[in-house]
Amino acid sequence: MKRLILAACSIAVLTCSAAAVNANPAGSTGQSFYVSTSLADTVGRQADPIIYNIGGHTYFKLRDLGRLLDFGVTYDAATNAVHIEPADSYVPEPGESSVIQNTATAPANAVSTRQTIYLSGKRISPTMYSINNNNYIGVRELGRLVDFGVAYNYDNRRITAYAAYPYAEESTWSAAMNDLADNLRPRASSSYSALVARYAPVVTGESGADWRDLVSTLRAVKDAPAYASNSNTLYRSNLYWADRITGALTGTTPAATPSYPASLTELADNNLFDNLDKSQLQSDFRAMAAAYLGAAPDSLATVSVSNGYAKNARARLALPDTFTLTGGATESDRAAAKAYFQQDMATLSALKTDSERVSYIYDLLRRTYRTGGSASWVTGYDRSAAVSANALAAAADWMFAEAGIPAFLAQSWSAAWNVVYVNGQWAVFDFTRGSALRSLDDYRLIDTHPGSTLLLTQVMRPGADYYAVRTATIDRYFTYTDIAGTAQATVQQMQTYIKKVNPNVAQSVLDMIPYYLSEGRAEGIRGDIAFAQSCLETGNFTFTGSAVTLEQNNFCGLGVLENSMKGAAFDTPQLGIRAQIQHLKAYANREPLQNACIDPRFHLVTRGAAPTVQYLGIQENPQGYGWAAGADYGVKILNILENILAC
Repeated sequence: MKRLILAACSIAVLTCSAAAVNANPAGSTGQSFYVSTSLADTVGRQADPIIYNIGGHTYFKLRDLGRLLDFGVTYDAATNAVHIEPADSYVPEPGESSVIQNTATAPANAVSTRQTIYLSGKRISPTMYSINNNNYIGVRELGRLVDFGVAYNYDNRRITAYAAYPYAEESTWSAAMNDLADNLRPRASSSYSALVARYAPVVTGESGADWRDLVSTLRAVKDAPAYASNSNTLYRSNLYWADRITGALTGTTPAATPSYPASLTELADNNLFDNLDKSQLQSDFRAMAAAYLGAAPDSLATVSVSNGYAKNARARLALPDTFTLTGGATESDRAAAKAYFQQDMATLSALKTDSERVSYIYDLLRRTYRTGGSASWVTGYDRSAAVSANALAAAADWMFAEAGIPAFLAQSWSAAWNVVYVNGQWAVFDFTRGSALRSLDDYRLIDTHPGSTLLLTQVMRPGADYYAVRTATIDRYFTYTDIAGTAQATVQQMQTYIKKVNPNVAQSVLDMIPYYLSEGRAEGIRGDIAFAQSCLETGNFTFTGSAVTLEQNNFCGLGVLENSMKGAAFDTPQLGIRAQIQHLKAYANREPLQNACIDPRFHLVTRGAAPTVQYLGIQENPQGYGWAAGADYGVKILNILENILAC
């Protein structure tokens, strides 16, 4: 978002020798300006001050803002200084017109200036320009100093200044704000107060933040995704929820939130789907989007679509073999690839459930391909060459088609996913995330109702940058999962899970699983969490891409601080699991160990620094401590644990 700038007052000007730059009337480009002076006024009233654009930035007069937002602006001729007093009311100068009108109709010269300015008696030095002998100052700089909110709506080019809200730095739509919207949507406005009080410190980063700080931060969001209230009305998510929070907590009716100029289905572009029949997919999506946004998502069952994406559909059009993302592979390459996978596809088609088929595809990709390269999926199989994430998505797309699972391929400028319909719902298959199947909710793609709508319209468009939002959910940060406690999963569930995701798992791994529970009970640590962590660290005990080996009896990467390090080794699997449990206990609490310490890094941990699974990730830990530096480390463990408990 371009930085918004406001002009200063009509007073004497001190200019420097800088060369003049061009200032263009902003009104000619559709720029508008609104002012809100009360908590209940969520949209504000339109004002018409002089507005110029300089180098893509927008400038206003300071006296106009003083009058509109009601703060003191005076000029001391004796010292040639401007005084800004946020706590004072605006007092017009003798003879000053009460009419604020934009008279800028032609380009003007803007020259850098150094006007003496005081804020509450303290000298400040903001960046300023002189236009027609008037001084100009940046609104976000002024908003930060005077403490008023500034919001910008990209779709209607509207700037709004909020006198009753604190200043908030411009931000991007974060997972916290995303989850806030997800929690607000199903609740009555009467329950907003407690929910907003819980989220305000998380969203703003200020422990003492209240709902006004939260709303101001929401208004300062850049590039927030769309929120669809119905099939033909779209809003910026941040402005929509800021207005509804304000309405609920001030006892007023929310004002008319500025909306997108386009309907939901118009956002779907011709490059949305990366299949040869994308024009038909486009038509199908429009039918699906209308149904999804109906009174009940179940209305999708009545939608007729040619590619079989209706509820419970089991087939789609037979696509030609020229799948996308193949890196220039030839027809003979594709024929050879089909022959190579022929037996696997026969096995796949014989499986009885979608969950089994998805797991089989995931495991097949892991066994057959190496990642980190650029080879096509139809030439890189049998681990003959390293392939890209895009190539893996193309391979999965073909396999889903062979398995009879409704699916399509979608991509952004740098990554690709498979969106599949399994077990009665749409989900995301993303090999690169280390999880075979993720719900749309887990993928943070539910800014409109339901999640697949935003997935299709907003995230998967080539060039979209929103797809990169963290996959963790704030719900899982608020519903903390303690590391200490009694395991919920049984030995049988853990054995069933590991055999499912790794059919070739060593018998010694199956035999040692009871130690996770017994060693965990000894120290008061959840052994099922430790086992889920081991699955993550060892690639489900395939040790593919892992720094440790089965023979080391180190199933959690203890002592592996960088690539190529081998880490610690233990004499038996039980001792390796005991060391892992002890290391988890070091993070979980300050209780003494019950067994002799064999964890070689126990003494290096700040005791009690990560009492929950979520805080094992350094990026998510408020103290910056943790087990691993990768994003969402704890959430990845919880995702595995969730799958274990489902066995």
